[in-house]
Amino acid sequence: MRGTPPIAVSVVIPTLNRHKALERALGCIVAQQLPSDTAAEIVVVDNSVDANAQALVAQLAADARLPIRYVSVPKPGIATARNAGVAAARGEWIAFIDDDETGGPHWLAALLAVARRGEYDAVFGPVSARADDNLEIGPFAAYFARGVTAEDGGDVTHRAAYLGTNNSLFAASICAIPGGPFEERLNSIGGEDSLFLQRLVNEGRRFGWASGAEVTEWVPPRRLDWAYVRRRRFLSGQIRTFVHEMASPRSRLSVARWMMVGVAQAIVSGALSLLLEPINPPAARHHRIAACGGLGKIFWMTRFRGSLYGTGLVS
Repeated sequence: MRGTPPIAVSVVIPTLNRHKALERALGCIVAQQLPSDTAAEIVVVDNSVDANAQALVAQLAADARLPIRYVSVPKPGIATARNAGVAAARGEWIAFIDDDETGGPHWLAALLAVARRGEYDAVFGPVSARADDNLEIGPFAAYFARGVTAEDGGDVTHRAAYLGTNNSLFAASICAIPGGPFEERLNSIGGEDSLFLQRLVNEGRRFGWASGAEVTEWVPPRRLDWAYVRRRRFLSGQIRTFVHEMASPRSRLSVARWMMVGVAQAIVSGALSLLLEPINPPAARHHRIAACGGLGKIFWMTRFRGSLYGTGLVS
């Protein structure tokens, strides 16, 4: 339409059978406070086989301050859903937020402020964690938060292994890859975002930090389980290693380095967990989880991988 400013940012939200969480996430996005000359849109990618979020999205879009577009992607897979969101996005920048996350009213503006300085190709922000259903998260919080700290506008490229697309902003131009930027072979495993980030690092891209762009991850009760946290940490360890095997160019030196880190973690943390169990059970539990991450770095091969999305480890 003539006189309509170009879309500055598209916010992509993949979702799968989580209507309550999606409604909460969309509520925070439509409440974003942006400069008057900054146009934004929301793209909801419904990864359910029966398009079951369509009615909810239509209802919310009717009165929303920002345009909300609905995309149905019945083929299961987190990478496929993210790629569909990228393909549908019309903004100069593409922001990602998960459907179980919320941000304050200045979340998106904080990401854009760092991006518009022109130093970075992608920007990331903090992720804190709270338990859903009015539960207390307690010691679980550290295992669902983003463990990266940096000054506002700082360079966090060297921390790429600890970043992810939950709470991120990318220049649309670097996402314009035939077939999409996310590797669909990782649809059920996860790590598609880590692999994309490693590929960008290999290309010489730079990542910035927006300290004011914090989001909260709402952790459902079924994930507040130490056995779940150990399985999740094992898978995270696998991802640390196998992205270097899958990236181009492949770096077997980096694979070997992460495997050696894993050996050290498994031995040291495993021993500490046994020694501390009688005198400090919480510390022993922490080291058991760290040892699981170390084992994942060692046993990263396909035959040892579980399922992170869909009907697997995380539903």
